Amino acid sequence: MNIVDYINNLNKERVEKFIESISSDITIKSDIEKKISDTSWIDMVEECIPYLDNIIRNPRRFIVQEENIVPIEKAKVVTEESIRHLAQNTNLIQEVHEDGTVIPLKLLNVYREETVDLYENRFIKSLVDNLYTFVQNKLNESDQKSYAKVHNVVNYQGEKKDKNSAYKITLTLESSFDDEVDASKDGHSLEERIEHIRDVLAAFRSSTFIKNLKESSPVRSPIRKTNVILKEPNFIKALELWEYLEKNNIKPMTSIEKTSTESKDTNIKEKYDLGFFIDSDALRTSEEVHTEYNEAIISKLINDFVYSGNVTENEFRKIINKEFKEASKRKHKEEANVSKCFDDFVSYFDKVLHKATTLLK
Repeated sequence: MNIVDYINNLNKERVEKFIESISSDITIKSDIEKKISDTSWIDMVEECIPYLDNIIRNPRRFIVQEENIVPIEKAKVVTEESIRHLAQNTNLIQEVHEDGTVIPLKLLNVYREETVDLYENRFIKSLVDNLYTFVQNKLNESDQKSYAKVHNVVNYQGEKKDKNSAYKITLTLESSFDDEVDASKDGHSLEERIEHIRDVLAAFRSSTFIKNLKESSPVRSPIRKTNVILKEPNFIKALELWEYLEKNNIKPMTSIEKTSTESKDTNIKEKYDLGFFIDSDALRTSEEVHTEYNEAIISKLINDFVYSGNVTENEFRKIINKEFKEASKRKHKEEANVSKCFDDFVSYFDKVLHKATTLLK
């Protein structure tokens, strides 16, 4: 009979009677270590990366125009602005020929250059730098995984006494397990998501856009709310990320809690009481079977001997005692022979091993 059938066929009255008659106690100790890592920053960064990528790939530009008055020999290009300026500043004319040719002494030089050094772009560059520092700090805090480590110790003692029997049980059970929070997303593990963020930030920092702003002055809070930052969708998301970093850079995002509890759970105790009954029932059944088996053998022996011959009870006892002693001697002799054979085998094995070791040296 398997254990399931055994439990299903238990006599409830016997079980209840047994449990009512026992004296038992249980103590359950639990040590729990919880590590909670706030990984919401990963979600936030992942959400904002596409918007930052749009800005970095297509940065805003404007034309810088520089005007310098230089000697005529250093003027590279004569523009309409140069001629207009000369007409307005005749003191810069060196001479005028009879054919009307004008020889200037100095000329306005106009230089135009395209640049990305805008406030909005410097804001994005500072945001990327802050984000990189933020991520490094979070990773240096500790492992980003959240988990719970649980260690339980159960001590159970039970005792049952009556006129004909006594049972006692002492049981200690220890269990340990780790429960880790699954932070995977779209089939990617937490480690893979963090690695992706690292790769993207590395690409941002090595982009032409960021390199062109290397010497620019960083932007600091409070952010100037220009029309571009307030109205352009990519910059709106960038501002949201900036404010998130400032808010969450103040407090640690990882906490560890350790708790210890001790209880006497009656529901668990009832299950252990049932286990006490099953153990005692199994032991009782085993003893009964063994006793019944021995009694059956002796009964058959006596019946066969008595019916097969004419012998008195005293003579029968003498024969039994004699045969029992002889059988005991044979048993001890056989056990001694087995022990000797085992010792001889071990000795032979040691010699062979020693010889093999010597040869290897």
